Formats: sequence, C-alpha cells, structure tokens
Amino acid sequence: MRWKHRIEYMGLAGLGAVVRRLPYRLALGVGWVCAVLLFHVVRFRVRAAQQRLQAVFGDQLSPRQRRQTAWVSLRNLCFNVVDILRLPLLDSAWIARHVDARGIDFIKAVRDPQRGAILAVPHMGNWDLAGVGGHISGLPIFFMARRQKNPLTDEWLNRLRGVTGVETIMTDQAGALRKVVRYLKEGRIFAMLPDVRARQSGIAVPFLGGTAILATGMETFARRSNVPIFPAYNLRVGWTRHRWIVLPPVWPDPDVEPATDQARIMREVMQHFDAAIRAHPDQYFWYNKRWILDPPHPRPDPPVSHP
Repeated sequence: MRWKHRIEYMGLAGLGAVVRRLPYRLALGVGWVCAVLLFHVVRFRVRAAQQRLQAVFGDQLSPRQRRQTAWVSLRNLCFNVVDILRLPLLDSAWIARHVDARGIDFIKAVRDPQRGAILAVPHMGNWDLAGVGGHISGLPIFFMARRQKNPLTDEWLNRLRGVTGVETIMTDQAGALRKVVRYLKEGRIFAMLPDVRARQSGIAVPFLGGTAILATGMETFARRSNVPIFPAYNLRVGWTRHRWIVLPPVWPDPDVEPATDQARIMREVMQHFDAAIRAHPDQYFWYNKRWILDPPHPRPDPPVSHP
C-alpha cells in the first residue's frame, strides 16, 4: 500500500467526519475555503478551464466572465465533494428540503414501471446527487463505476454510496455487463454519465462547437434492453438547493441498423446537454483531465519481434 494512498484516505475520512458534524451550509463553507485555495494553487488547471470556455463560447463570454465561470465550476466541484461525504445523512426529508424533485416526478409519471430505463446525466451541478436523490425518492436506480487507483478510498466511497441503498456495479466485476442488461429488463434505472471521452475509439458526435469521440455504452444498453433514455441534468441553485431537469425520453429504434441507430441516439442526447451547458456554463465541470473534445489516444502498436 502506497503511503500517499494512506494519506489521501485519512484526509478524506477526516474531512468527512468534520462535514458530517456541521450544518449543511457551514459544511459547504468548508468546501468554499478549499475551492479558494485550489483556485489560487492549481492555476494551470484554472487556465485550462478558461481556455476551454474561450474555445466553446468565444466572444460570448468576456475574460472576467470566463474567470467567474471557472471559479463557480471549481467551487461547485468542492461542494459536490462535501455532498458525497455527507451521503450517510441523506434521507427523504433532506431531499424534500433541498431538491426540486419535479424532474423525478416526471420520470415516475411517464415511464412504464415494468420496463427499465437509462438516466443519462452530464457532469453538471451535483451529478452524483442526481442519482442518489432519485433513488431516495423512489426510483430503482443503480450505478456502474470504475475502481479508483487508491484501493482505500475506493472501498470507502463504495461504502458511502451503499449507505443510501444504491447498488454500484464495478466495471471489472465478473458478468458486469450482463448484470446491467438483466437489471434493465427487470425494470430498474441505470444512471450513467455519457459525456466521457473515449480512451481509444468511440462514436463521433458534434458537441460544444467541436467533435467529441464518446465512449459507447448508453446507446448499446438501450438497444439491447429496448429501454428509453431520459436525458437529465442537475443544477445547483445558490449553495444548498438542487434542481432536477428531466427531458422527454429518447428511444432506440430496433428497425434501424445498430451502428446508425446508436449514433443517432448519442447525437440526440448530447444535443440536449449542449443546450443545457450553453444555458448554464458555470454548472458544467470544465476541469476534467480527459477533456471531452480532446482526441482519444491511439492504441500503441504491439512490439515487433524479430527473428
């Protein structure tokens, strides 16, 4: 076990113990202080976020607006960390006080309870809370996640998610993909983040004024299980309020050739996200190391053996 893994785990666990003892707004104040420190320490990340904003919005945002947007985006990330650390405190009463759940009510009203669905959420607002809040509000939501590099924090974060009752399927778990399909056919809802750049190859989609090469998954599961995709996003309103926006479902078309239909599904979903990000740029996560508009890394050529 690496020493930095232990330090990272102890830091997160200690911070979690602190923010769970504080009132919500005061706990977010701790996150605000962390955001201020990060904004002035990791300046190269802040510059990269502002450059991405300039590439997407051009002259629509002044330098001052780009800096303010980058600040709010980073502050919201720190607020999201506080929210994750406080997951054991979440219950239906907390959701009722802090979450505008009309989007959840929309899903309940239009979906067939005998049929599963995919909840597609971009990195906006508190994307983790979107799924957890939906589960607490009565939607049978489950996640899929990659293991963290730090095994201590990975196990600890999975325990936090488990406290809320949300099941997380790990990507390296035996039969993980079959399990997702089975859950969908049983009527459960798969919450996932589709705005992720493919590592090597994927589906090319117009997005934020460029071309995003996106990892496949959402559209494949929708076709295999014949379930709708609900594009949705979460907005943080002020410090302590959250608002769900859920859009009409996108359905797969079994009569269309798979590759064509998958590309159409991805385009429709990402068009909704593009519009949402342009309307609320400070709600988007502009700091992702795997920036969505960067090209994927090509697969390295295998070593050549010589006789």
